[in-house]
Amino acid sequence: MKYFCLMFILLGAGRWAQAAPAGDEQKLVIHSDIGGFDMTNYRTFYRGHVRADDPRMHLISDWLTADLPRGKDSDTRVVANTNVAVVLIDNKGQTNYATSDQAIYYLHVIDGVTNETVTLTGHAKMWNDKITVLGEPLVYDMLKQELVSLGGTNSPGRKTNGIPLIPGL
Repeated sequence: MKYFCLMFILLGAGRWAQAAPAGDEQKLVIHSDIGGFDMTNYRTFYRGHVRADDPRMHLISDWLTADLPRGKDSDTRVVANTNVAVVLIDNKGQTNYATSDQAIYYLHVIDGVTNETVTLTGHAKMWNDKITVLGEPLVYDMLKQELVSLGGTNSPGRKTNGIPLIPGL
């Protein structure tokens, strides 16, 4: 199995790692059977038994692509496809699990405002020991640690319709 490691220096630019004190580096470590880089388009790709790990999230899928940040205020987009399974660990140490056909991590910083989400589509399901949520799509806000289902039901069977289900899920 080939081993690839991406280092992201957290300067307010793209990251897929827990906030760290200024100057600290966080690692997103990606393992896969095959990997490559398209430096013309600032994109990486990984195929076969993909596993991505960082301090807050562990993900497995059949393939993954990542658009690398091009500058301080650029977006970061990571797309995992086929047989996606995610483990998210919140600030309180609560472990949350998710499965879907596709997961899109998106980090967008504009005018100093950061939005960081994971969107699950295709048989999307997220759960922990308190609740199970099904919906299309499920959007998890990494900063607010809040899950929103734009359609579907939670384990008691009530409609969610874009209302945050559990702050700090």
